[in-house]
Amino acid sequence: MIIDSGRSRKIVICVLLTALLLCVAGVTAAPKVPAPPQPAQSINDLAGLLNEETRQELETIGAEIWEQTKADVVLVTVPSLDGVSIEEYALTLFRNWGLGDKDKNNGVLLLVDKERLLQGQPGKVRIEVGYGLEGAIPDGKAGRILDEMVLPLWEQKDYNGGIRAGYMALVAAVGNEYGIDLGANTKLAPAVEYTSTNSGGFMSFILAVLPIMIFFVVFLVTASLRRRYRRYPWWWSAFGGPRRGPFDDDFFGGGGGTHGGFGGFGGGGFSGRGGFGGGSSGGGGASR
Repeated sequence: MIIDSGRSRKIVICVLLTALLLCVAGVTAAPKVPAPPQPAQSINDLAGLLNEETRQELETIGAEIWEQTKADVVLVTVPSLDGVSIEEYALTLFRNWGLGDKDKNNGVLLLVDKERLLQGQPGKVRIEVGYGLEGAIPDGKAGRILDEMVLPLWEQKDYNGGIRAGYMALVAAVGNEYGIDLGANTKLAPAVEYTSTNSGGFMSFILAVLPIMIFFVVFLVTASLRRRYRRYPWWWSAFGGPRRGPFDDDFFGGGGGTHGGFGGFGGGGFSGRGGFGGGSSGGGGASR
């Protein structure tokens, strides 16, 4: 059988072109999001859901929290997501705009889709959190802000009030993370009453400490069981007997070990108001 080399080349070229077109289609399928404002601004009500008084109030608060912490707390409302999931849209917008400092990643986004909001559909609002603020606003806390602050007002058709409450709660969380006395700052004082969802920080502390507590309970129980087999007091044998101390290399089972610590959260960024600072998010947050 004779193979037509010219025809084979055409087939190969067609296959390669098809693959290339599929790749291009995959790339262009990314959500089309608005261009970032220049200069950067915290409140971007592109869907017109806020009244003028609230817009000005939130813009003042957003600018002040940035001045105090260099963290971006940004609101964006859009007329529609054009069929894209709010999670994908929020992540794309967050990264394209570069919210927060590029090293600290200390940005947080409140995104509202007007179309789904008015239709009462899920996927109408999302809090997207930058890497550097995931400790201050973990997923559970982001969800509570939406459930306790935003949705109750939206159920009463108070869309303006719900957005305001959600934004204030995020400002309060960021301010507390950076040790800002909100009540002492006249511009940030309105956010003080929106700190009730900060129980997420306590739960995070409990989850961090619980493994340590369990370890020591097991440690003490094991030590007490061993004392009947040793002539030394149980608390002495628990630390390895007379030839060992709590700081010996083999204290935790012989050989090498790992010694971890509690990492801190990043401080403020230096994005400058010419534009956002190039921060990113890993998809943390909550949607409703």
